[in-house]
Amino acid sequence: MYRGTELWKNRIPLEMVERTLSNGRVIETFSDLPENMYEALSASAEKYPDKAAVIDDLGRRFTYAEFVREVDQFAACLKQRFRIRKGDHVALMVYSSNEFCTAYLALVKIGAVAVMLPTKYREPEIRSLVRKADLNCVICDSDFESWFGEEKKNGITVISYKPVPEAFAFDLYKDEEYPVEPSEGGYEDHAVMMFTSGTTSESKGVMLTNFNFLHAAAAYKVCFSVTDRDSTVLPVPSYMITGLSALFDLMIYSGGTVYLQRIFHADQVLKCIRDNQVTFIHAAPTVYNLLLEQRENFPELPSLRCMACGGSRTPREKIEKIHRWLPNCEFHTVYGMTETTSPGTILPENAVESRHMESNGIPVPGLCYKITDDDGNELPPGETGEILVSGACILDYYYKLDTDLYKDWWLDTGDVGYFTEDGYCYVMDRKKDMINRGGEKITSIDVEDQLYQIDGVADAVVVGIPHKIYGETPVALIRLEKGAQWDEEGIREYLKSRMAKYKIPSRIMFTEEIPLTPNGKVDKKRIRTMF
Repeated sequence: MYRGTELWKNRIPLEMVERTLSNGRVIETFSDLPENMYEALSASAEKYPDKAAVIDDLGRRFTYAEFVREVDQFAACLKQRFRIRKGDHVALMVYSSNEFCTAYLALVKIGAVAVMLPTKYREPEIRSLVRKADLNCVICDSDFESWFGEEKKNGITVISYKPVPEAFAFDLYKDEEYPVEPSEGGYEDHAVMMFTSGTTSESKGVMLTNFNFLHAAAAYKVCFSVTDRDSTVLPVPSYMITGLSALFDLMIYSGGTVYLQRIFHADQVLKCIRDNQVTFIHAAPTVYNLLLEQRENFPELPSLRCMACGGSRTPREKIEKIHRWLPNCEFHTVYGMTETTSPGTILPENAVESRHMESNGIPVPGLCYKITDDDGNELPPGETGEILVSGACILDYYYKLDTDLYKDWWLDTGDVGYFTEDGYCYVMDRKKDMINRGGEKITSIDVEDQLYQIDGVADAVVVGIPHKIYGETPVALIRLEKGAQWDEEGIREYLKSRMAKYKIPSRIMFTEEIPLTPNGKVDKKRIRTMF
C-alpha cells in the first residue's frame, strides 16, 4: 500500500488528523478545514476583502467582499423566492462566468446539490442526464432555456438568465433585499453531482461531498505551494472537475484570483496569462497541445510559475517541448478523475528534473493506493495490475447505482499500472483499452510513446479494433504538425526498428483533429468507429 501522507511528509509541512464520519468511514485529512467551500470563501473575504476574486471575459469583476455579498443574496433568493431547500438537486447548465461561480457557492451555502450539466452537450444528451438526476430546479443560460420545457411542465422551477457586460444577471431575480441566513451545508453533506465521461447511457452520477472538495483544495494548495498571491485562468469548462476543484475551489480556498472564459481559445488563454500576470494553470494534454501551437505568438510568459497537467498521460517529448518554450515554469503531472474530486497523484518535482518524468507522481496526502491482481491480491512494487484508491477526496457513492467498482471505500479506477519502490505511480492504460493481439498484451501508451518520438507528430492515439485471426489489432490515429510530411508506410517503416512487430499499428490514419469527449478526453470509442 502506498500512503500519500507518508510520501509527502518529508517534502512539505503537513498537519493531518484522522476523522470518523457518521457512516463509519475513517479518513485522514487536513486539520483546519471549514465546513464547506462557502465558508472557505468567507474566510478569504475576511482576509482579502478588496482583492479580486473572480473576473470573467465580459469584464465583470468581483472583489472577495463583493463576491460574498452576491453569493449571500442569491442563496437567500433561491431559498425564499424559489423555495430551494437543503438536499435539493439543482442543475447548473451555465457557461464559465460569474453566474456559475455565484450559483455554485450559493447552493453549497444552502446545502443543496449542484448537478453539473455540460454546456458542450447536445439536447438529447442532456435529457439523458436529467432523467438520472431527480431535479428540483434548473439554473441555466438563456441559450438552453428551451431545452427544459418538460421540466417546466412538471412543475420544476427553471431559472434562466442572459449575461450582459454591464450587469450581473442574477440581479434580475432580486426584486427585494432578502435577509441573509447562516450557511447550512455540512461537512459530510453532498455538494455536487457530476457525471463521468462515458456515453450518456453509461455515465455514472458521482456524488461528492463538501469534505471531498475541501480536502482536494487543501491538497493542491500544499502540494503546489499556492498562496493568495497566485492567480489562474480556466482553460477548461467550470463544470468539469479540473475547472471546479483544481482551479476555482483551489483559488477561492487560497485567496487567489480566478479569470473565467466562456469558450476556450488557446490564444485568449495565453493573452490572459500574459496581460494579467497569471501564475498557475491546470489543464489536460490536449489543451497544452493547443497552447504549444501558439508559442511563437507568446514566446515569454514570465509570471507563470507552475503548470499542472492531468486527464491523461503526457509524453516525455511534450514535456520537453513545453520546457524549451517556458524554461522558468515548473511542469507537474497529475493523475486523478471525477471520483477523486480531481487530485489522486501529483509529481512533486519539476518534471524535466525528475528521473520519474513519465510517471504520474505520488499519492496526495490523505489518499492510499494499492495495485491488485485479477483476484484482488495486492501486488508488490514493479508489478502491473489494477489501480485502487481510498481516502478523503474519494466520492461518497454513485447515485442510484450498485457497483463492484467501489467496495469498502476502495475505488477501482479502471486503470492498470504499477508503483515503484519509492512510491511513484505509472499508469499504463485503461483496463478496457488494453489490446490483446493473439494473447500478446499491448498497452496503447507503449506504441504512442514511439509515435511521439517522430519529428512532426503532434498527437497520436492508439486503440484496438477487432481482427479475424488475432482477435484484436492495434491501429493509430495521428495529427501531424503543420508542414510535416509523413505517410502510413513511412511511419510503419520507422517503427520496425524500434518495437516488436506485433505492436506496430496495422493501420494508420491521419486527421486534422483528434476526437474528444465533451469532458475534453480523447474519445477512443469514436476513434474505433473511424477504423
